Amino acid sequence: MKYIKSFVVFWLFIGLTTAFAQVSNQQQYLNAKELFNNGKYSLAMEAFKSLTQANENNPFAPYASFYYAVAAYREGYPPVAKNMFLQIRDRFPSWSRMNEVNFWLGKIYFENEEYNQGLNVLKSIRDKAFQDDIRNLKYHTFSGIEKVERLKELYKNNADDRVIAEVLAKNIASQTLINQDQELLDELIRKFDLDKAGLSVVKVEKSVFKDKYRVAVLFPFLMNRLEPNDRKKVNQLVLDTYHGIQLAIDSLKAQDINIELYAYDTRGDSTVTAKILEKDELKSMDLIIGPLFPDARAVVQQFSFRHKINMINPLSSDSDIVGNNPYSFLLNPSNETVGRKTADYIEKKARNKNCIIFYGETRNDSVLAIAYKQRIESYGFKVAIMKEIKKRNSRQILDLLLISDEKIKEATSEEGRSNLTIAQDSIGHIFVASDNDLISAKVMSAVETRGDSIMVVGSVNWLDLPAINYEAYQRLGVVLYAPLYIPKETEAYEAFRSKYVKKHKVPPSRTAEIGYDLMKFLGHSLHKYGKYFQLGWNKEYLMDGYLTIGYCYHQSQDNEVVPMLTFGDEGLKVVYEIEQEDEDRKK
Repeated sequence: MKYIKSFVVFWLFIGLTTAFAQVSNQQQYLNAKELFNNGKYSLAMEAFKSLTQANENNPFAPYASFYYAVAAYREGYPPVAKNMFLQIRDRFPSWSRMNEVNFWLGKIYFENEEYNQGLNVLKSIRDKAFQDDIRNLKYHTFSGIEKVERLKELYKNNADDRVIAEVLAKNIASQTLINQDQELLDELIRKFDLDKAGLSVVKVEKSVFKDKYRVAVLFPFLMNRLEPNDRKKVNQLVLDTYHGIQLAIDSLKAQDINIELYAYDTRGDSTVTAKILEKDELKSMDLIIGPLFPDARAVVQQFSFRHKINMINPLSSDSDIVGNNPYSFLLNPSNETVGRKTADYIEKKARNKNCIIFYGETRNDSVLAIAYKQRIESYGFKVAIMKEIKKRNSRQILDLLLISDEKIKEATSEEGRSNLTIAQDSIGHIFVASDNDLISAKVMSAVETRGDSIMVVGSVNWLDLPAINYEAYQRLGVVLYAPLYIPKETEAYEAFRSKYVKKHKVPPSRTAEIGYDLMKFLGHSLHKYGKYFQLGWNKEYLMDGYLTIGYCYHQSQDNEVVPMLTFGDEGLKVVYEIEQEDEDRKK
């Protein structure tokens, strides 16, 4: 009997102890929760900490762990919070508030730019009550990603995620048309039924065919400043371009392609240009060529967009000219396109994946250099040096590539000496975004002096510089990017030159050649595809030029053909690539 009484007393003691423990834990939890609610997160963490351990006397462990993690996050310790949330998933997999845990984990992953991990965690939340919060979290996070390539990568790995698709489409649509991935944008709009108007996407749906097309040329002819003599005019570039256009009109007429040409003198002035655009006859034009200079561009862009009239700039490579006007085009490849296409070519030819980029002082130079850098780095190349070179400081090129023995000896450490030198054959190529003669000459001189195997990549305009001869280009394995390159040995060029000399008594200039090829190409495009020739261009991958190599406007507002010139024993070789359904065409 005594034994039985002792046994009962023992279990009564155990029960009371457990009850007291639970009461104590409950009071501690309530105290910790009060600290949490009052925003005293550091103190709350301390109070919750001992309650995070699960045992039979502590039913508060998952709750304490959760609030400990949230307090840690709000106190500025996201890694601590993440670790505790992961522990909750492992220790309490069936806990009723697991959706909240996963939401917090997704948020922390996103803030650490671990986007795919965050998306995977959020996908596990099936409760409809969380879906609006999840969408808002994803939209806020992905809208903060500035690089469209990062968004493309996310879309590639999560092709059914509507939020990623919406943000990516908005990002693409905000770019200038020349830089847009229009095929991907079309895919996103079609797949997710996105609102074109909301994305400010304007698509030309149908062309118009005519027996005769009216073409306006808006050039700064400066007629009030021209003098009736044979001297070279201040606007000779403009006149030569127009003369080339006129000669092409004559050639087209012989082929029963009728173009009515209307010339207007903008004087390079936006006010004068605006007055011209007020003429009723301008609204009935099928195409506008020009304007050439920045002051008049904005008003013509607005006019072109409002009245749905195609316009094309024959000389510029500035993508800002096109902006987001689907009726605006560049005859040239844009600076961005030249950079990307050159990188595509060099990626296959470079001896190693280390390179240097030099660029000049102009905006065109820097845009070209940045586009090249971004594309070549996407192939896994490392840009060891990227430097702007001012004309007056072109000596810097020699200082970078040719370090004197004296400077090396002056270095105070082995590390200092190694930082001063670019080891032989350590650099695969140097990309130069500049037409400047001093910069090109210094690069060529430095590479030749080094005597290693660095490939030099530069502009076709270097060929006009007397300082460098053909043998030097060949010896150094130089590659020149050559937009709108015109071979002079063809029958077509000889025929054009002969006609031009006969009419104008002087050889054609570069701009006269461009004017001729421009109008021949556009005349045939109007005849074949109608007023909105871009609908036909979008279906083609390579359209022949008449003096130039050719044109490609497949899903593009600028010319995608960027020839590369190489130098060999048999002479100059022209290479270009056109992407055609994942298959390159080469010549």
